Amino acid sequence: MRFWGIEPRVFLVTAPYALFAFYLNSRLPQSFLQLPGVGVVLLSVGIVLWLLCYLQVSRAYSEGRLLTGGCYSRVRHPIYSIWGLLIVPGFSLVFGGFLLGLPLVYWLAVVGFIGDEEKVLEERFGDEWRQYAERTPRFLPRL
Repeated sequence: MRFWGIEPRVFLVTAPYALFAFYLNSRLPQSFLQLPGVGVVLLSVGIVLWLLCYLQVSRAYSEGRLLTGGCYSRVRHPIYSIWGLLIVPGFSLVFGGFLLGLPLVYWLAVVGFIGDEEKVLEERFGDEWRQYAERTPRFLPRL
């Protein structure tokens, strides 16, 4: 598995839905449930957090090490969480309408593919990955 993990496969699932939702929205006189202000806030926070996590993981990836600190100290997949809880919902709220289903499609794809990524990580990092996975939740930090 390459640096991007399962993201290309998630994109192949979510992009057709997004295009179809844009098409359906264009057929309506006005999109329903648009909250562009809330959407822009979610997008802004999400992009900043994504950038922080991306910089951390890209450095660790280039060094060939498992990242368990920083953004990755609270959840195993913070980038997927940021996309699924902030960026995709924010984008959906900006446009509203049928795009509001996009976060659900995103999460179904992520949950469906995440096992493949974790298997590769376990094969590559062995016990270090298993110990990390045991103490660190997948997507949402423990309270």
